[in-house]
Amino acid sequence: MKSVLITATDTGVGKTFISYNIVLTLKERGIRVGYFKPVETDVKYLPADGSLLCSITGQDLEEAVPVRYSLPLSPYAGILEEGKDFSLEALKEHYLKLLERYDFLVVEGAGGIAVPIKKDYNYADLAKDWGLDIIIVSRASLGTINHTYLTYFYAINRGLNILGIVMNGFEGKDVSERTNPIIVEELTSIKPIKIPKVDGLVLDRSIRRELVSLIGF
Repeated sequence: MKSVLITATDTGVGKTFISYNIVLTLKERGIRVGYFKPVETDVKYLPADGSLLCSITGQDLEEAVPVRYSLPLSPYAGILEEGKDFSLEALKEHYLKLLERYDFLVVEGAGGIAVPIKKDYNYADLAKDWGLDIIIVSRASLGTINHTYLTYFYAINRGLNILGIVMNGFEGKDVSERTNPIIVEELTSIKPIKIPKVDGLVLDRSIRRELVSLIGF
């Protein structure tokens, strides 16, 4: 395995946070790791997600985030609203070049797995076309069972290989947090990795070890 797609059940659930901790851990282990966010939206000046990850990898932002839109929308909505298109073929060529450049590549989606990148083409299509296994990031709190199971079910039905489910933001305040991981595991046969809510960006080393074990490190 040379790359993975970090996808999610929704927007704002912590894909970048999880990507950051995976990249940081691989970097600490001496792995030549790269980050790739094919399309980043809500970019007013510099891409926030790309800038954060490039601060670890040392990459140029143009390499890590080649396509950007200013509005906080899906990539396809960005095309419709802002009137600038991009080539899926060129995006894949860029991805393949990055695969040659790095020992491992963390690819981060935008929003959830069914979010459209272009008309009739979403992140499940991208994962399928690029041969990417996926990690699903979901919330810890109430409502996550439905979102997580639907994402899992859609991915499986699209023929994608799910490496793991990461439930992010456990605080112990929501009573559903006690049973959500149990029920998600019963529904999917995948034991979720439970990620606590933390101050700052860096998780405990033991949790980071769990995360990188999903990708074989």
